[in-house]
Amino acid sequence: MKEMCELWRSSKSRLTHTKKNGEPVTAKAAEVLSVGIQFTPQNNACNLLDWTRSREIVAEGQWSSSDPDCLVHHLRLGPHAMRVWVDVVKKPGVYLWRPTSEMATIEEAIGATIAWPADKVLMR
Repeated sequence: MKEMCELWRSSKSRLTHTKKNGEPVTAKAAEVLSVGIQFTPQNNACNLLDWTRSREIVAEGQWSSSDPDCLVHHLRLGPHAMRVWVDVVKKPGVYLWRPTSEMATIEEAIGATIAWPADKVLMR
């Protein structure tokens, strides 16, 4: 676990592949090579599953990026993660996978982008 934390903590400033509003800069930038899915603004709706134990849906959101070099709250996203916008919360008390000094629970992340484990993001 410590090794994983160090992976996403060590970040160097690089350009992200999305605009500030979350739209891909290019179609190529929106491609997720690991799963072979091309995300577009029309098909980026997703459900966030509880990352701790169950496969319970804790929030609904919008996929933003899977580029490990993109930044989420000034930190590199890292491998096996997705940057998502949180739109609707189903389970308010659930802790974030990567809390920040400004938010610790999914409810506090409404309207913000967060990092979430890729295997816990279910595309709608």
